[in-house]
Formats: sequence, structure tokens, C-alpha cells
Amino acid sequence: MLLLLPGTAGAADLDRGRELAVRWCGNCHVVDRTAPAGRADGLPTLPAIAAKPQTTAASLRGVMSAPHGRMPDLSIGAKDQDDLIAYILSLRSN
Repeated sequence: MLLLLPGTAGAADLDRGRELAVRWCGNCHVVDRTAPAGRADGLPTLPAIAAKPQTTAASLRGVMSAPHGRMPDLSIGAKDQDDLIAYILSLRSN
């Protein structure tokens, strides 16, 4: 599924974004909406991150661009960021 993100030139690929989330985020975060619970270490799930009112494409891009806390520097390119952001925002409950 493709999704247009505000401020992006092209469409983001949700399926690819999910694949990236599983590969890059899944070691530390629950990446699926259907997970029965979060991790015991207290790190937020991607659906919980998406549900925060302050979470936007811009805020997620900032987090991905500057390593912080325990998050590793993944050096994620613009297209990968677009796809990953689209996936995370798709986890929002409507």
C-alpha cells in the first residue's frame, strides 16, 4: 500500500516500511499493532509511539536522524525514512 506523506515528493510504501520496522526496530520495539503486550524493558511499542498526539512525520524524522539514548545510529536514508514513517503512522487508531 502506498501513502503520501506531507512534505514528501513521492509516495511511501507501507509494506516496505513494515519490513524495515521488523528489521531495524524489532530488536527493541514491538512493531505490530496485533502484539498482545509491550516489552518488559519499558521501551514503547511502535503503535504507542504512533498514538502520541505529538508524533508527526517531522518528529519521527528527527528521531531517526539524530541518535539518542539507547537508540543506535542507523543512518537511515530519506526513502527508507519515508517508508518507515508511513508504516509507524499507519499504526494509529482512527
